[in-house]
Amino acid sequence: MGETSASEKIDTEMKTNGSENGVKTPFLIGVGGGTASGKSTVCKRIMEQLGQEDMDHAQRQVVTISQDSFYRELTPAEKARALRGQFNFDHPDAFNEQLMLKTLQDVLQGKKVEINEYDYRTNSICPDRKLVIYPADVVLFEGILVFYYPEIRDLFHMKLFVDTDSDTRLARRVPRDIKERGRDLDQVLNAYMTFVKPAFEEFCSPTKKFADVIIPRGADNTVAIDLIVQHIREFLNNRTRQDHSPHLASGGTSALNLSRGREENVPAPPEPGATAFRRFSSTIINRKLFSFTLNY
Repeated sequence: MGETSASEKIDTEMKTNGSENGVKTPFLIGVGGGTASGKSTVCKRIMEQLGQEDMDHAQRQVVTISQDSFYRELTPAEKARALRGQFNFDHPDAFNEQLMLKTLQDVLQGKKVEINEYDYRTNSICPDRKLVIYPADVVLFEGILVFYYPEIRDLFHMKLFVDTDSDTRLARRVPRDIKERGRDLDQVLNAYMTFVKPAFEEFCSPTKKFADVIIPRGADNTVAIDLIVQHIREFLNNRTRQDHSPHLASGGTSALNLSRGREENVPAPPEPGATAFRRFSSTIINRKLFSFTLNY
C-alpha cells in the first residue's frame, strides 16, 4: 500500500474530530512543557480569550484537563518517601498511563467523563472530589509528559510545547510549592536538583521534537497565544456552520492544521499533496521562525 497523502490524512482527522451519529467529538490539543513553564496559564489565557472561563462547565465549548489528575495512587512506602520529598513525581512511572489513555479515548468518543482531583499536600487521589468533563468542541490536555507515551501522543490533533528557561521555571516553582503544596524550601530545592531537573532533561525536553507549535516564554508570549486562539475560534465557527448545515460537513477540512514548528530560517519542506494547502507566511515569535501550513 502507498503512503497516505497529507490531504487524505487531514480528511481522516476531520472525521475523528467532527460530529458523527449525533455525537460531538472534540479537537484534542496537547500542551506539554517543563514544570512551572506556564502550561496551565497558557490554557487559562486561551480559555479567557475565547470567553469560556466563566461559563458553566456543561456549556463550555473548550475545556482543559490536567495530567496531574492522573498521578497514580502511591503505596504506603512511597507516600512516606513523598512526605520527605524523596519521591520522583516527574518520572513517567508516577502517572497512571492506562487511565489517562482510557479517559482521553472516552473524551474523543464524546462521552462525559469524571476525573478524580489530586491533593498535592497529601500526595493522594481524592475519590470524593471529581471534575466532570462534558462533551466539548476543543479539549486542552496539559502536563509535563503528555507527549511521552506514544499511544497518548498519537491521540492529539495538535501538539503545543511551552518552552520556558530553567531559571524562570525554578523561580516559579519554589513559591508555588511552598504556598500551595505545603513544602518547605529545602524540600523544594532538593527535589528540583534530585528529581525535577534530571527528569526534565531525560523525559520531558526530548518530547519537544513532537510539537507542532513551540511557544517560547509561555503565557508572556501573547503573539503565539493570539495565533492559537484565532485558529481555535475559526475551528469553532466552522463547526457551528456545519452543525447548522449538516450537508456541508463533508466539505473542507479543519482550520486547525498547523505544520511542525521549526526553529530555523528555512521553511518546512512541502508535504505530499501540498496542492491541497495554502502556505501561510512565516510567523516570527520571540525572534524564532515558525512555519505554519494552514488548510482552507
